[in-house]
Amino acid sequence: MTSNTYNESSSSSSSSSSSSSSSSNNDNKTPVLDLGEIGVGLMQWGTTKIDERVVNPKGNLSDDTVQELWKTCRQDNKVVFFDTAEGYGGGTSELRVQQVRQWYQDQEDQHPNNNKNNTSSMEQNKNEHDHVVIVATKYLPTLWRWTKGAFYRSLKGSMQRLGVRKIDLYFIHTPIHPLPLEYHIQWACDAVDDGLIGHIGISNCPAELCWRAHKVACRNNKRIACNQIMLNLLVWQSPKHRETVRVCRELGIQVVAYSPIGQGLLTDGLTLDKFSKIRAVKMTGVQYPDLMPLRLELQTLSEKYNATMAQVAINWVRGHGAVPLVGCRDLAQTKDALDSAKFRLKEEEVQMLDSLSLGLSLFERPSWRRNLFVIFISILQMAYSAELKWTEFRNKLTDGAVTAVGYEERIGSGRKWHQA
Repeated sequence: MTSNTYNESSSSSSSSSSSSSSSSNNDNKTPVLDLGEIGVGLMQWGTTKIDERVVNPKGNLSDDTVQELWKTCRQDNKVVFFDTAEGYGGGTSELRVQQVRQWYQDQEDQHPNNNKNNTSSMEQNKNEHDHVVIVATKYLPTLWRWTKGAFYRSLKGSMQRLGVRKIDLYFIHTPIHPLPLEYHIQWACDAVDDGLIGHIGISNCPAELCWRAHKVACRNNKRIACNQIMLNLLVWQSPKHRETVRVCRELGIQVVAYSPIGQGLLTDGLTLDKFSKIRAVKMTGVQYPDLMPLRLELQTLSEKYNATMAQVAINWVRGHGAVPLVGCRDLAQTKDALDSAKFRLKEEEVQMLDSLSLGLSLFERPSWRRNLFVIFISILQMAYSAELKWTEFRNKLTDGAVTAVGYEERIGSGRKWHQA
């Protein structure tokens, strides 16, 4: 097995930039990307049978729902940042992003006030109605990926599914691989130089790994744009989470906060029955009475601002300089999350919520759980791949040779978005 150490001499020649050149690009601690007020996560946009069983027990989203969600988010540029991953639905979430962007482009081009000819290419990502969109995806370091070639194959697969020639923001999904993070950051820096990636992100990285990623980026005269972590009122009292946020601010790394409402634990309508069914409860061991002081303060603030508890919890995330990343499955909940931008908590209100927050850190899990997770996620990706290959094989038997476009349409919900 490869040693868990990083040999700096193994990095590409691009890493030999002088330290003065590197530091000149990294002295500015302002984040390099403006992701807007809120981001939208697309983990639930997968279309496979596995998604129905594991991710979407209420059923996968229909094409009509996906179109309505995208339209709602894009109206008046409410959302410019969308987050997917190759691991979401085995890549079918990425494919849906391409399809819905093409649909939205077609809808806008047909608008009577739009007199510009439809000459832009989706691959070039230059549609006049969609050019401000930042679509992020993620590289998943599964157990069988050990080389730069594997990294590039994964990257180009995401590019093909998204229909772009460059990924706006490319995350290293989570630091679970035995191979040190430095290798993945170096490969990402090389991909930036090759014009395949716009910006580099990391995900689920505590403070120490932020520093390590930052150092590799500096040697390549690059910046780490974002660190996507769980950040909400359930984890804020964790010293490791607070230290991670502090270090990211120091290094100019934008924190992207997933699970800002704690999988529903910080929203209106929580009951003891609903509480027991929430996955975060099993993951963290939180007890129902532990939430009561925090929930009472959220309720008080929601009444003050004529808002929902979820909107207050999302605002708290913004109060710490992070970009909240909300799920995008239900239209009503999505609209509710977007409306959180209509007000701002005062500094003293953020501090009051700080004092009532919990410290259920995921960064302090034992290493054996990390090892189990990398095994689980690798098996899950194998299952996704097997299902998609079986779907392709089955359709070849029934329909004859399947074109690339035909295959993409068949692994979706089955409805054709556009004519092949």
